[in-house]
Amino acid sequence: MNKNYLKPRIEAINEIYTVLQGMPHKNIEYNNKLIKSLISISLRRLGEISFYIRNYIKKPLKKEHDKTKSILIIGITQILYMKSPNYASVDTSVEITKKLYPKHTNLVNGVLRNIIRDINSNKFIKAKPKNYIPNKIKNRWRKHMRIADIEKIILQNLEMPPSLDISINIKENLLEWQKHLNGEIFGDNNIRILKPKGNIENLYGYSEGKWWIQDYAAQLPAKILISSLRQNADIIDMCAAPGGKTAQLINSGANVISIEKDFNRAKILKKNLKRLRLKNKVIIKDVINFKADKKVDGILLDAPCSATGTFRKNPDIPWRIENDKNFINKINNLCSTQKKLLEAAKNFLKKGGTLVYAVCSLEIEEGENAIYEFIKNNKNFSVKPIHNNEINIHKDAITKEGFIRTYPYHYKLKGGIDGFFIARLIKNN
Repeated sequence: MNKNYLKPRIEAINEIYTVLQGMPHKNIEYNNKLIKSLISISLRRLGEISFYIRNYIKKPLKKEHDKTKSILIIGITQILYMKSPNYASVDTSVEITKKLYPKHTNLVNGVLRNIIRDINSNKFIKAKPKNYIPNKIKNRWRKHMRIADIEKIILQNLEMPPSLDISINIKENLLEWQKHLNGEIFGDNNIRILKPKGNIENLYGYSEGKWWIQDYAAQLPAKILISSLRQNADIIDMCAAPGGKTAQLINSGANVISIEKDFNRAKILKKNLKRLRLKNKVIIKDVINFKADKKVDGILLDAPCSATGTFRKNPDIPWRIENDKNFINKINNLCSTQKKLLEAAKNFLKKGGTLVYAVCSLEIEEGENAIYEFIKNNKNFSVKPIHNNEINIHKDAITKEGFIRTYPYHYKLKGGIDGFFIARLIKNN
């Protein structure tokens, strides 16, 4: 068999294997469409596929056999979710097994052929939504979510490709940009493309810097802060890269200082602001050790987090977590960082100033619990509830405490949004 025919499949198998080891896959832009499709579909359907593997193997595969499992995942993906001929899906999987793990050749051949046989004889048993969910995530979320809502999150993860939100410069005519980008108006100053195709750089207006890519949920923290302050307010954007929130703040007329500790991410931030023709002060420094020249009116803290709210765009996350023995330690370390960032933020803020805290995480430790602990330890801060009439957001996204808690299944008929937690705090006099 032609090596070039096997190469994209082997590349995809290696990526899936990486995820099964609890590590992030490369998430790079492959030129080969087959590789991109194999990886994306396999990751989105991994719960179902794992169910089928368990059903068709008498003795469960050991962890040391994850390479064989990865071959089966790619083979089943081609049979069930792609237009590949069944014989080609089996033959390529068998050939790859001979190269990578020859003693499992008969196993791979048998499993794939048995699946095809059962499909053809209408005996194939399809997985149910409860089978899509990794156990570790399911057990964590059941403590504060209904199982039906967990299933809705996972089902939203199957959407491919995820919708694309484009934040438009507020000086531009939104109706005109709706036509230019062949999208629909979704929220304020935002155009949504439901089924994006091709490279972002090729979209109308990219090189002119008229817009930037930013999920609608990710736009909400800056919108809340902007609505809470006077025009021309002094604002610090902590953890500012890649720059979408900084762009929103500058675009609104605020005086913004952007702080980013990672040099490479700061370069991306500067590059993005340059394309958008926006100027402000960018400081490359760990914000925890930053000393501000003066106190400011507002602070935007979009803190580093587990990113479990971004499944739609990063379908490997639930499976990385499932296979990561150190996930709890990582969450604890992130919570510690978030606590330090909040403690640093309080010192930058004027009395009467506003702090907006956000994470793209569905974990309550990184959201609600972080805020409750902060205001418990800082009596001069209080939650200022967010109300529906302040922000264009899904009716169920505002909690009784006045936080914003978006879920991927909000606006599910429009492609969903990322999961975010957002809180607004006031520094009292």
